[in-house]
Amino acid sequence: MNIIIIAIGNELLNGEILDTNSRFLEQELAHYGQKVHRVVLIRDDMDAIETEIKRCIGEADYLFIMGGLGPTEDDLTRYAVAKALDQELIQDLNELKEIQKKFEAYGHKMTSNNERQSFFPSAAKNLGNPIGTASGFYLLERDCNVFVLPGVPSELKLIFQDSIVPILNEQWTQSIVINKLIVKVIGVGESTLDTMIKEEIAPKHSIRWEIIAKAEGVFLKFYSIDELSKDNWKEPLQQDLERHLGHQIYGYDSDDMNEIIAKLLLKDKLKLGTIESCTGGYVSKYITDRSGSSRYYVGGMITYTNDLKNRLAHVSSKLLEQYGAVSVETAEAMARGGKKALGCDIALSITGIAGPTGGTPEKPVGTVCFGVVDHKDRITVKKRIFVGNREDVRRRSLFYGLNLLRLALLD
Repeated sequence: MNIIIIAIGNELLNGEILDTNSRFLEQELAHYGQKVHRVVLIRDDMDAIETEIKRCIGEADYLFIMGGLGPTEDDLTRYAVAKALDQELIQDLNELKEIQKKFEAYGHKMTSNNERQSFFPSAAKNLGNPIGTASGFYLLERDCNVFVLPGVPSELKLIFQDSIVPILNEQWTQSIVINKLIVKVIGVGESTLDTMIKEEIAPKHSIRWEIIAKAEGVFLKFYSIDELSKDNWKEPLQQDLERHLGHQIYGYDSDDMNEIIAKLLLKDKLKLGTIESCTGGYVSKYITDRSGSSRYYVGGMITYTNDLKNRLAHVSSKLLEQYGAVSVETAEAMARGGKKALGCDIALSITGIAGPTGGTPEKPVGTVCFGVVDHKDRITVKKRIFVGNREDVRRRSLFYGLNLLRLALLD
């Protein structure tokens, strides 16, 4: 199966925004056991878009085109698709009414240029758009399934889930078996895991595997090489992995650290508080990205300076002077003082040097210290040195800290 993605927009090639849409589609299509053949980025140029669409339709079984469906002069995709397929653009009056209703609901007046979003190639099926004004559309051209989507990530994801997944399910479910297990690990390196799998796991299971290192941990992707096994190979493999890795495995497949922490806190009816320095509220944002987090998260404080560590988290000036802001002693004091100040049951503290400046020979950039005080007043402190740029250090700190919290909640 040949699948191609075309992402359209000057901003993608000017470095103004990242192409997260292609990554989303790649991940979603992987659930069907499908891999994307290539991703093409194109500027807002009519001839270039038309030429690429023609080329890809001649090669692909499935073509996903993203971006350029808006109301402005540089939104050229619908015109390029119609021209490449030699189809006339036809106005959908029902779509025009839907666009008008959305503007009225938002309390805005619809400008005339928005009317162009109600035009579609003559053979296209309207895929709708639950939250935006640029509806996607679908065509079948020379045995190539063509899906055209807006570039706004939230809109693209909803259209894909609501309108494209049913089409793919109808076409693919009879012939494609999803036979994959993802194992999410924190606390063990890639090389150690690879050696362990080769020597201890693979000889006992009919599998192949991939190892992907992320800030969220190391993801192990296992595939059965026995076509007749269906899903009955997964449980024995999980049991074997758990014997070797124990609580270093934090989840499987779609398990998410945020959801795992939420379930553990809700199970024991505990309230969490956070005290952050180098992460600057990253942990707080991550936790509150999940709807309903107020049931188990009381809030946090960003004690970025020593003065605020002292005044808000009650870290003594003497301790800060003796050990420094980046130390396990300060991390412990932040967690204990923050827990008391926030009135929570369990507290997580993070203090470190995210870089690129601020490091010393004794405490290089990437040095981060963590503290967790649980509901029984037991303390866990850790020190790590992370490699990478400022964003890498902060994101790795987020997940390492949350994993310490998970382990504390598992008692």
